[in-house]
Amino acid sequence: MNILISGASGFIGKNLLRKINKETNLISVISRKKIRNQKKINLIYSDIKNIKKKILFLKSLKPTVLIHLAWEGIPDYGSRISKKNLSQQKIFFREINKLKTIKKIIVTGSCFEYGLLEGCYSESSNIKVKTPFSEAKIKLYKFLKKNLHTSVSLVWLRLFYVYGKGQRTKGLIPYLLKNTQKNRKIVLNEPNAGRDFVNVDDVCEAILLFLKINKNGIYNVSNGKAFTPLFLAKYLKKKTGSSSQLIYEKNKKKILFYGKNNKLKKLGWKPNYDIHNGLVELLKI
Repeated sequence: MNILISGASGFIGKNLLRKINKETNLISVISRKKIRNQKKINLIYSDIKNIKKKILFLKSLKPTVLIHLAWEGIPDYGSRISKKNLSQQKIFFREINKLKTIKKIIVTGSCFEYGLLEGCYSESSNIKVKTPFSEAKIKLYKFLKKNLHTSVSLVWLRLFYVYGKGQRTKGLIPYLLKNTQKNRKIVLNEPNAGRDFVNVDDVCEAILLFLKINKNGIYNVSNGKAFTPLFLAKYLKKKTGSSSQLIYEKNKKKILFYGKNNKLKKLGWKPNYDIHNGLVELLKI
């Protein structure tokens, strides 16, 4: 298979390149940054907004699948960066649409499309614009549905809270890991805001699954359970024997937000990591 990946230098992209089979697939990546372990990879230095300059070269590569992971500025979900991303993504996909060899596009969406409300959400749940980021993702999906060639199969993966090896250091789980291991105080601003955490390895397995099967549509990539920051902090304290002090406002209402993953499971995917063994694995690194 001839695979083109955008955003390969990011958190998910790095992990995907580590797992993807380079013996049986021809891999080309679009990236603004250097990629480590570049053997057996065609590297295309470019911003997605400047992809027009590379389009003739991309045509010569004859990619059959695009895995689109690129999104600038995360964790900035503000209006300016979200509008900038949407504009650049549209430019990128107008050029990608010229690649007649592409038959499938896999894009990472977000659970934010559900509006960050309390409860459990399936792919058929209503989407709600609550932030500029969710608005940009929703508009991008609609743009693709309207403008992609009918011969192109679109897979839209709504990722819940991805964690794991290589995650940015300012994320919740890296913060908890670092502070418990160094016995530092832990400040929890939203101690009872439960979220659905999914390991990056399981996200990569979901992406790889769609390289093998002929399916399209929207799919939640989630664990199907929500865990609060307070639970995570106490669990890590117990596992590490940490003396870290937990600082948080008590008696805050517990709010759980998580996704149903039945649709993806029916295709043969299931998470290898729950939050417990996922955190234990990270403690070994």
